[in-house]
Amino acid sequence: MSYRWLEHTGELELEIGGSAETDVFEAALDALAELLARKPTGAPEHRDIIASAHDRPALLAAWLEELVFLAETEGYVAQRVVEIAVRTGEVSATLDGYRCEPRHLVKAVTYHNLVFGRDDRRWHARVVLDV
Repeated sequence: MSYRWLEHTGELELEIGGSAETDVFEAALDALAELLARKPTGAPEHRDIIASAHDRPALLAAWLEELVFLAETEGYVAQRVVEIAVRTGEVSATLDGYRCEPRHLVKAVTYHNLVFGRDDRRWHARVVLDV
């Protein structure tokens, strides 16, 4: 499982790779946590989340949108996936995280250059965040 950030003017592009489909969702969470996290102000918390969409790339965008929403509205930054299940049109997960004053960097998860698929050996994805 891996990820890397590519910078654009006003945008950040995230490239993700993994040996399993769930690895892509986990790496996306790791990358977002790295981007938003600050020192915890509360005790660790478990959260259950569900995201749904019509196809795999949109599902990744919905996953990130849900994580950004929790950070922006509740100050909750997910740090780790405890359990995850990916089904057709839906991803559900139990997360470990904490409350903090997250960096307010992400304005939107875009569909520009959005990709999520599998080649012969690995899963790969790309998503652009408007910052």
